[in-house]
Amino acid sequence: MGYLETQVRDQKKIGKVSIPGVVDCLFVNPKDMLSSLPYVKTLTTISVLREAGIKVQLIDPAPEKKQVSDIFETIQAIRPSILCISAYPSTLPFAYQLCQKIRLAQIPITIVLEGYHVNADPTIIREMDIDYGLTGDTEFTMLALCQAVLKEEKPDESLQGLVLNLGNEVKINPPIPIKDINILPIPAYELMQIGKYYSASTNKRLMYVFTSRGCPYECNFCTIPTQRLYRYLDTEHTMAQLKYLVNDLRITWIEFMDLTFTVNRKRVLELCDAIQKQGLHFQWGCETRADLVDEVLLKAMKDAGCDKITFGVESGNEYIRAKTGKKISNQQFIEAFNLCKKLQIRTMANFIIGHPEETEAQMMDTLSFSKQIDAFNVFYTRMIPLPDVDIFIRGVKNGEIEPDIWIKYMKGEAQHPAYYPTTIDPKKMDRILKKALLSYYLRPSTVRKYLYLFKDIRYLFRTIGVFFEYTFGGPIFK
Repeated sequence: MGYLETQVRDQKKIGKVSIPGVVDCLFVNPKDMLSSLPYVKTLTTISVLREAGIKVQLIDPAPEKKQVSDIFETIQAIRPSILCISAYPSTLPFAYQLCQKIRLAQIPITIVLEGYHVNADPTIIREMDIDYGLTGDTEFTMLALCQAVLKEEKPDESLQGLVLNLGNEVKINPPIPIKDINILPIPAYELMQIGKYYSASTNKRLMYVFTSRGCPYECNFCTIPTQRLYRYLDTEHTMAQLKYLVNDLRITWIEFMDLTFTVNRKRVLELCDAIQKQGLHFQWGCETRADLVDEVLLKAMKDAGCDKITFGVESGNEYIRAKTGKKISNQQFIEAFNLCKKLQIRTMANFIIGHPEETEAQMMDTLSFSKQIDAFNVFYTRMIPLPDVDIFIRGVKNGEIEPDIWIKYMKGEAQHPAYYPTTIDPKKMDRILKKALLSYYLRPSTVRKYLYLFKDIRYLFRTIGVFFEYTFGGPIFK
């Protein structure tokens, strides 16, 4: 048993360190850039802290429509000992502005950064003037850090997954994955703003759920080097979460956020069987690969309530797609999408415009193929050069990307980073992206698909707002 797992066993021996009536640790979710999607990554960490007697509060800025000034006022009012801020690359400016406001006010508080961006670039904490960062599986690293801070002690500088801002340097301790994620408690879903989230897939009462961690595949645009080890919840633990969400919190749509939901076919079949046998009624969606589905599996998923599957197609050109590391043919995608249509499972297709060396003609292949497979929902996005991916490293080496572009973006000195291949003029690529969005979503056939969702007038206007903001706004990555 490793250090992280022993924390579960030993945390009761450490004792409760919080003071009654005081918020020990305040968590702030990233502010969603477009719509309002539930950020659930910290909820298991929160449950681990609460089991150790640490008093926790959560602020979810997007659904509550909170600005930096609102969160700052809350911090001034409750004076938590520890502030944990989550950040996507796109929400770095929001996190940075909050930290700047706290430092200028000289509020004595330990600030911790977690989330997508600190995993990609742990050194960002120095630029943000943040004390610590968390990478990998954060639960027990955060627990050990909180227990030290609340006892007014220095945390162990060798703590796995902890990033330390030492002033003149940033010390990065490599994370070690929690091998058995079944030891973790049920995430603190009840702290979320349930009923206030938006998804392009549903107008129902929505929540995100992770039933696995890691991914065995290696696409060159994906940033999960610390999460290659694939681990999953067993059926019993997954069902405990689903029952809590559906029976207690009245959730009617669950989006499984596993990076590749059907990696383990047997596990999915067992879960679908349990959902049916235990009479749990809800609709759900997931994301997987076209080469990891078949008719028997899809039929079981449909019978268990699956209503939508997202496939990362990435490009309509097989040569470009293969260069990303995703060696799936157009024919395999066509067969997967046709199977879903046959079983009346809606589909979503994700495409990236702007792969290295991609030509205008190859981008147009993507537009053509997206219409050929005719998914219910299509998401086109620019290639985003995240700090630890092959495209960023290559771009910096070739002089295509400034090494500090994310820092400049965070500080408001540059636009949101996007990768533009040298094979096409950036303005032309942006026009192709807009053309893709407008030509797909303004088709009468696409509008007809959404009519049953648009019966909810609030959902209709929200969808229109998100569509135009995304189509005519700048790049976004979450």
